Amino acid sequence: MIGNGIIKINGVVLPYPNNDLNFKRQQFVDSTRNALGKVVAQKINRRILKIDSLQWDFLTASVWRSIQVEIEKLEGDMEIWDNLSGAFVTLKVYWGDEEATPHKANMETGEILEYVNCKCNIIDMGY
Repeated sequence: MIGNGIIKINGVVLPYPNNDLNFKRQQFVDSTRNALGKVVAQKINRRILKIDSLQWDFLTASVWRSIQVEIEKLEGDMEIWDNLSGAFVTLKVYWGDEEATPHKANMETGEILEYVNCKCNIIDMGY
């Protein structure tokens, strides 16, 4: 484990982010208008979750590497608390963009030791 956060992907617990979690939920709808101009809509699947802009102000290179290993897999199973159902759920997700700023390096070897402003997105695949 690399942290004590509330997001677990492929069994790896992510560190708790420094920013407030931003849960975006999108509902897909198949809709049209009937002859009277009224909307006729049908819900498609369930609302899709995007955890937008997860951010860690500071991470050691080894912790950031652990997260990057999961990001590199592209897809994963995320366990997270779902307030609507009042229970933990497992969602098939993929990783969006990631970014980080090198902060401290070993001046002799060039190895980066610490990162700041580490960010990424996690997007529900709808399964």
